[in-house]
Amino acid sequence: MKREQVTEIAPAKVNLTLSVGRKRTDGYHDIVTLMETVSLCDKLTVSIGKALLPEIKLSISGKYAVPEDPSNLVVRAAEAYFDAYGERFPILISLAKNIPTEAGLGGGSADAAATLRALNRMVDRPFSADRLALVAATLGSDVAFCLFGGTAICSGRGELIDPVSDPAYRFYTVVMGKDRVSTPAAYRALDDLREKQNDALPERSRAELKALARGESVALFNDFESSVFPDHPEIKERKARLISLGAKDALMSGSGAAVFGVFSDLVSAEKAASAFDSDDAFAVSTVARYYL
Repeated sequence: MKREQVTEIAPAKVNLTLSVGRKRTDGYHDIVTLMETVSLCDKLTVSIGKALLPEIKLSISGKYAVPEDPSNLVVRAAEAYFDAYGERFPILISLAKNIPTEAGLGGGSADAAATLRALNRMVDRPFSADRLALVAATLGSDVAFCLFGGTAICSGRGELIDPVSDPAYRFYTVVMGKDRVSTPAAYRALDDLREKQNDALPERSRAELKALARGESVALFNDFESSVFPDHPEIKERKARLISLGAKDALMSGSGAAVFGVFSDLVSAEKAASAFDSDDAFAVSTVARYYL
């Protein structure tokens, strides 16, 4: 082994734009989204275990409870890495959860990506970045993006990554409430809404998305707001409040339930976060891309 213990930070993501296409024959939807990693992070440590068998043990700490069983995406990521690598060894994974769950912030995907990065740093013959990305793509739509982070346009079902060069450095206030939104339910509601209204699918050019990524004045948008807000008016209210607190723009991230506001500096973002009577309000900034 190259290393017996590795610690990785797992940053959350926000969607600055999110266009959702029609449902595909494989059950997924084509999407185009501009995503960015931010400084709200989980922390994951992988250590060599002492068990005789090559088992995977996961322990969770922190504010947000998630399963410690094989259904956790961290365990699935470790299994996928070992299957691809062709060798196994016992590991202990400690995960400190600081990213809210069911928030549209990519916490589970970020943790899975951190697991892949950690294991790849531990072995003697690590995968190339491209090979590791192929493993990530098998685990979920956002895992490939979270493997590298930074700012990127993601398409397909989210696994096709186009990094944006020279992105702007931004500051956000991210806010959660007690409500949670199921991603499959959000997709179903959006499909139903479009069927009733016969909506055309909006598209924006990659040039426009890249202009937004560079900090030019282009409006944020998220197709899920039209289907989520009617059933979750409190999310819409939090978005409006961020605007009233001085955000230049605000948006729901992913399929919700987190919303974020864009602020000109960290002090303004912190002030807005403190205005919410919630432990789930965070002032964050952009996190740069990983180069594996």
